[in-house]
Amino acid sequence: MPAYSDVVFDPAASCPEVGWLRSALAARDWTACRALLDAAPPAIRTGLITLGADAPDLEDFLRTVLRNDPNDGAASAMLGAHLTDVGWQVRGGARAKYVSRDQFAVFHEWLAKAERVLVDGAARNPHDPAIWTARLPTARGLQLGEAEARRRYGHLAAADPHHRPGQEHLLQQLCPKWGGSWDSAHAFAREAMLSSPPGSQNAVLVAAAHVEHWLDLESGEDQEYLRSTAVRNEIYEAAAHSVWHPQFARTYGWVSVLSAFAMLFSQSGDQRAAGPLFVALGPLASEWPWNYLGDPVETIRERRYYATGSRGVSR
Repeated sequence: MPAYSDVVFDPAASCPEVGWLRSALAARDWTACRALLDAAPPAIRTGLITLGADAPDLEDFLRTVLRNDPNDGAASAMLGAHLTDVGWQVRGGARAKYVSRDQFAVFHEWLAKAERVLVDGAARNPHDPAIWTARLPTARGLQLGEAEARRRYGHLAAADPHHRPGQEHLLQQLCPKWGGSWDSAHAFAREAMLSSPPGSQNAVLVAAAHVEHWLDLESGEDQEYLRSTAVRNEIYEAAAHSVWHPQFARTYGWVSVLSAFAMLFSQSGDQRAAGPLFVALGPLASEWPWNYLGDPVETIRERRYYATGSRGVSR
């Protein structure tokens, strides 16, 4: 994870649990991993499992864990997410028309491996939100359709109705690039925001939906879209429900939420709204959604300067 003196992407800088989990995984100490994961609230647990799944060469280790305890839901979720990550690296992030047949074949092989792990994990742990979250990108990648994705999300929502990691995966499914529609995507994002407690992170889905919609527009239409009164009002409403709310807490994931709103405000030309978010972030940032604008480090430096008058903001 790249880090610079004035731009830090590493989530361990804002959440020490990330560093602890990485160390435990590197030491192959699953007892320590479980102690950390079991103590975390559901959405944070899922976030940590997803981050942990990025570690290299985990498959053999986690399969050994599952052989010793087939009912370990955390191991099932992490192994499934790890296998999915490997497959997605083969596929790449390009639109489908730019992905070769061979890439798709290998991609689907990895997702099928992940599905086998996750199906068994869900059967043994039907109320584990991390497992159902991990089953959403496999449904999307295997092109199982919106109905199947919503079915899986239904199990997740029954276990944890405001589970941001799973909501973000369903939002992707509902975007046109995966066969959905903008009406469905925006409606789901708004529903997730309004049903969540004030001050929670879930309102970032509204911001994420607008980022995706903006990206899908032709050049010239994109700036008009973000500066339209209707879109700006929706983004302000989402900010008021989350990053501007007095109960907004700096729990795991807060950096990406502030980064999303800072990017949208900056891109729409509202430096007055963007500035305090950059100040609150200090050097911290998430690569998404800045990576849509080019080099995220240089873009953050430039936008932060315009919004605050400083390229390096002290915390």
